[in-house]
Amino acid sequence: MRSIKLFVLLLTGFCLLQACRGSEKKENTTTLASDSTLDTIGTNSKADLKDDETGFIKQAALGGMMEVEAGNLILQKSKSAKVKEFAKMMVTDHTKANAELKKLATHKGLQLPATFSVEQQKNLDVLGEFSDQGLDRQYMEMMASDHLKTLELFRKAAQFKDADIKSFAANTIPVLEAHYKAANALNNSLQQEKVNNGQDNSNIERDAKKPN
Repeated sequence: MRSIKLFVLLLTGFCLLQACRGSEKKENTTTLASDSTLDTIGTNSKADLKDDETGFIKQAALGGMMEVEAGNLILQKSKSAKVKEFAKMMVTDHTKANAELKKLATHKGLQLPATFSVEQQKNLDVLGEFSDQGLDRQYMEMMASDHLKTLELFRKAAQFKDADIKSFAANTIPVLEAHYKAANALNNSLQQEKVNNGQDNSNIERDAKKPN
C-alpha cells in the first residue's frame, strides 16, 4: 500500500511539473509574437524615411490629384475629342497610381495631403476660366510642362535607397513617359493650329474676367 501511495504522489508531482513548463512555454511564445509585431511597426515608421523620400511621396500625391482634377474638368468642358481622350487617360492612369501611392504612404506611416497647394488651386482656377480652343491649348500646355517636371521628380526617386519608393517610381516612369509624349505631341499640334488660324477670342474672354 505504501508503495502504491508513493507512486501516486510521484506521478501527481510529475504531471504538475509538466503543466507548469507548458504554461511557461505558452507565455514565452506570446511575448515573442508581440515583439515581432512591434518590429514590423517600426519598419513601417515614417521615421525610417529620409526627408527627400517623404517629400517625394507628398509631391507625387499632390501631382496625381492635380492630374485627375484637371482631367475631369476637361472631360466636362472641352469639345475636342482628342483632348478629351487624353484627359480620360489622365484620369484613369493617375487614379490608379494615386491608389498605389496611398497604399505605399499608409505602409510607411505617412498622411497624404487632402487639399491642393495654393499654386495648384490657382492653376486650376485659371484653367477653368478658358473656353473652347483656348481651354484645350491651356490644358495641353500645362500637361506637357507638368509631366516634364514629374518625370524629373520620379527619376530622382527611382534612385532612392528605400526599396518600396524606388520600385513605385521605377514602375510609374514608363507611364509618365507615355503621357509626356502624347501631351507634347498634342500640345504642339494645337499650338500650330493657333498659328495657322490666328488669335481666337478665348484669351480675350479670359482677360476680360481679370480685375483691373
